Amino acid sequence: MYHLVIGIPTYKRPAMLEKLVKSIYASNINKEFISDVDILIVDNDKDRTAETTSLKLGNRCPTNFRFNYHNYAIRGLSNVRNEIIQRAFKLNPDYIVFVDDDEYVTKNWLNELIYSVVSNDADMAMGPVLPDFEKKVPEAISHWFYRPQNDNRKKLDFIITGNLIMCSKFLKEHQLQFDLRFNTTGSEDSYFGISVLKENGAIYSAAKAVVYETIPEKRATLKWLLQRSYNGANSYIYMMILERSYGKIIKKFFISLIYILFGFVFLLFLLFNFKYRYYGLLKMAEGIGGLTGFLNIQFHEYSKVR
Repeated sequence: MYHLVIGIPTYKRPAMLEKLVKSIYASNINKEFISDVDILIVDNDKDRTAETTSLKLGNRCPTNFRFNYHNYAIRGLSNVRNEIIQRAFKLNPDYIVFVDDDEYVTKNWLNELIYSVVSNDADMAMGPVLPDFEKKVPEAISHWFYRPQNDNRKKLDFIITGNLIMCSKFLKEHQLQFDLRFNTTGSEDSYFGISVLKENGAIYSAAKAVVYETIPEKRATLKWLLQRSYNGANSYIYMMILERSYGKIIKKFFISLIYILFGFVFLLFLLFNFKYRYYGLLKMAEGIGGLTGFLNIQFHEYSKVR
């Protein structure tokens, strides 16, 4: 049987955090695989906005879980994830799980994560994150929040930390951490995935370990999607520069030019109300993000909100 720590980074989302933890409390735990579960909240807000909610959740913690709250005021996406790993190590788990504070889990989520990582003899396993919109939005917006789904037990070559289980031994042996250069830009999980693969880490899909991400009304917008497309390409170039992957950099340069050109052509889609209506605009944003990456112009998406 295995001891797990569920690490949750949080920042100014006490209501969403409460919804997440309550969903974890309600989840099924297969005692044939899981002996102990620690829930570890790391509040990345100097004002400790998650503390009151966490104290309430800790007092209501079921006997099959242990609850831990810590405040870590040094802001940054990489900072808070590294803090979770270090605090989790002190609890001596077999596996560390990441789930985000704007998500909530399904009943068999934790069981499916541990089944996947153990049955595949994997170093990490990653489950799907499906959107849950606070309010109904047009299909032309909602369509882009659905990520491509992977077959169960498929070997992966990337990481998204919103629903991830990691082997503690592998993390310790290779001294893996999240790169601080991505503290305010995002994509810290993508670059962490590159580090895992460089150490020959095996990452598998846990397709049945489903979580849902709450999409607030202010995020379900064209503006946010354009920003995400831009930042994704921009961060990719930055990562390839750090890795000195010059062939991929040159390839992305020409792809970015093509995306801008094609984007202009597909602006005609704006005349029609269907799910690909904004395809041209999004490809243009991705192309521009790629080109600005060559100029070392980074978009610090989280510098204001964090």
